[in-house]
Amino acid sequence: MMRPLRITTVLLTSLLFLPNLACADTSHEAIQAEIRNLVENLNNPKPYERRASAESLGDFGQSARPAVPPLVRALSDEMPDVRAAVADALGRIGADANTAVPALVSSLGDPDPSVRSTVIAALNHFPTKGALIAPALGQLLDDPDKSVRLAAANTLGGLGAESVTVLRDTLQHPDPMVRVTALAALGGTGIYAERALPDLLAALDQPIGEIRRAAATALGKIASDKHWPITRPWDPMGYDYKPIWPRPMRTPLRQSLYTRLHNRIILFTIPALSQVLDDPEPEVRAAALRALGTIGSEAASAIPLIIEVVNDENPNVRRAAITALGNIRNSSDYVLQILIDAFSDADSDVRLAASRSITKMKDAPVGLLITAMDNPDSGVRFLVATTLENIGHEATLAIPVLSQALQDEDEDVRLAATYALEAIEGSLISE
Repeated sequence: MMRPLRITTVLLTSLLFLPNLACADTSHEAIQAEIRNLVENLNNPKPYERRASAESLGDFGQSARPAVPPLVRALSDEMPDVRAAVADALGRIGADANTAVPALVSSLGDPDPSVRSTVIAALNHFPTKGALIAPALGQLLDDPDKSVRLAAANTLGGLGAESVTVLRDTLQHPDPMVRVTALAALGGTGIYAERALPDLLAALDQPIGEIRRAAATALGKIASDKHWPITRPWDPMGYDYKPIWPRPMRTPLRQSLYTRLHNRIILFTIPALSQVLDDPEPEVRAAALRALGTIGSEAASAIPLIIEVVNDENPNVRRAAITALGNIRNSSDYVLQILIDAFSDADSDVRLAASRSITKMKDAPVGLLITAMDNPDSGVRFLVATTLENIGHEATLAIPVLSQALQDEDEDVRLAATYALEAIEGSLISE
């Protein structure tokens, strides 16, 4: 007996949605009509009209999929700015323009460097085509235009495993700057560069300092690659961190494989970077220290050697050493005292790095900082008070000594003590 009523209800509900469906269809048709008009305008005799049409087609994103074939043909436009706009539009259409990848790869040979750079950027949107893209990008690592070389290296790094073979071959290039670019790209591939580990370690012994510096930086990126495996696909339209492509979904087997690869990288990387800390060039020493700091707590075995260069003659090296100690987060009294001693460094950047490193420690060295407030150097007292301010509520034991510092002979110290007390007491009230 209820059957007629149920049918009537379903019909009424459907009728309610019909206007919305009609609007959606109308909107879709309007969009497609506009896209057709823009496609026609790609043949406009005025270059700026063709460029504007290509840019507008890119704005439609995936909806402009029917425009892909005409855009591919427009890659041969006589005007460079039009060709660049077309390549950019194909990239913004994304995966729905996969059929355009061969044409884009061919456009990497465009005579205009701005077009080549734009094509490279567009190819970033087609990570699943890495096997086709990587070899072509590898040839651009010795492009005469620096911006093209850097763009190619950046994109190669994002292609992950597909680009490692190409980059390893490029490390044999006779031009040292091409090898430097390849090393930077290998760092971008993250854990996928594990099979290039012998090449990277060998690069640390190269006679050219810039190559050693690039190798150290790349090893730090590879050994600190923690964005694997992902638990869900990356959304290119979202704001999440873009992982190194391609990232498979997590499974117990893949997790085990990645862990073994990571452990192998750490096993060889930490000792190799530690040995570079006595490199004759300060830029290389600083790069190795930054790499160890990037790796973090897994580089704890390098702390004794890092401490040896805390007093390096070069301030950039000293700053990198102090920063590395903070990033490794070893809060032993010995390390903390070294950081506090760095408050007296002649270089202001080193002093600031020491303050920041202390605030990163899990166990804030409030007792040591309280003692350091008696230092005769007003600059040290100022940094101690500033550090206590950044520590916040964990520095409650320092309230008496900070209160005394309100009478300090140095105006900057008095002001820093005031801010520190406000931060500590304010955090206590908020709790």
